[in-house]
Amino acid sequence: MKNKTKAIFREQSGIAMIMVALSMFMLVGFTAFVVDVGGLYFEKSSLQKSLDAAVLGGAQVLTVSEVKAEEVAIDLASDNGFTIPEDDVTTEVDTIKIHTTVNKELMFARIFGFENSDVSAIAEAQIQNTLTAGEGIVPVALEEGEYSPGAEYPLHFQAGNPNNSSISGNFGFLAIDGPGGNDLKEGIMYGAKREVNEEFEWTKTGLSWGNVRSGFEYRIEEDNDKPHCQQYSTADNTCNRIITVPLVEEFEVNGKSMVRIVGFAAIWIEAVNPNGNDKGVTGRFIDYVRGGTFEPGGEDYGISGVKLIN
Repeated sequence: MKNKTKAIFREQSGIAMIMVALSMFMLVGFTAFVVDVGGLYFEKSSLQKSLDAAVLGGAQVLTVSEVKAEEVAIDLASDNGFTIPEDDVTTEVDTIKIHTTVNKELMFARIFGFENSDVSAIAEAQIQNTLTAGEGIVPVALEEGEYSPGAEYPLHFQAGNPNNSSISGNFGFLAIDGPGGNDLKEGIMYGAKREVNEEFEWTKTGLSWGNVRSGFEYRIEEDNDKPHCQQYSTADNTCNRIITVPLVEEFEVNGKSMVRIVGFAAIWIEAVNPNGNDKGVTGRFIDYVRGGTFEPGGEDYGISGVKLIN
């Protein structure tokens, strides 16, 4: 009886060791699964975020050139640790798309013969028109109308009579940040948040040329070390001499009045005092991609935003 009992215990001990060995094997397998799946999930998430940022950044310069958009997207992805082949980037007039695959090395799954796994992601961004609200709006307003991209226009003039800035009244400025000349200067330098709505803005009367000149010269000087900002055809959203201005329904010729913002347009500042000492500022209308709130179906004044669509 005693020998039988010992045999049973030995048999159970052997079974227990087998069960422990099997459990350890399953535990290692489960650990391999959890660690490697978690690693793949993290890699997928990182890749997706990187591609999203890349296409959004690339879309910002689509209006400059599709080649430039591809370069920016690839550089942004590289900054985030992912090398994107040129063949994985496709562009059209208003969209940029990246579809790429990276290889992720596995850790514990190597025990079972799996050394690596592919991780894929797709990101696509599209330009959308009609800016309805945004930051950095400069309080130099123009009356709504037909403006040709690349054409030169005066930015600082007597409303209703752009060739005669000596007439008293409205010179095209809005009192967004306050009625003073320094308020206008600060507004030109840094802009403010504004939106298209039913409310009206007060105009700011008076030439305030010293403040106006200083504000515009500040923006031009900020781009002195940026060669691409020196021409309207190559300038992009890294350039301070590109400003977003309100378009209004109509200015009164004389005196302080109220106007309604109906849209926004982008201007590349070309020159201050273009004719020597005429107390004027000229700029060129450009197609421009920037951040802000956009809605479909409204007037297209040349400003666009970007949105992820995939």
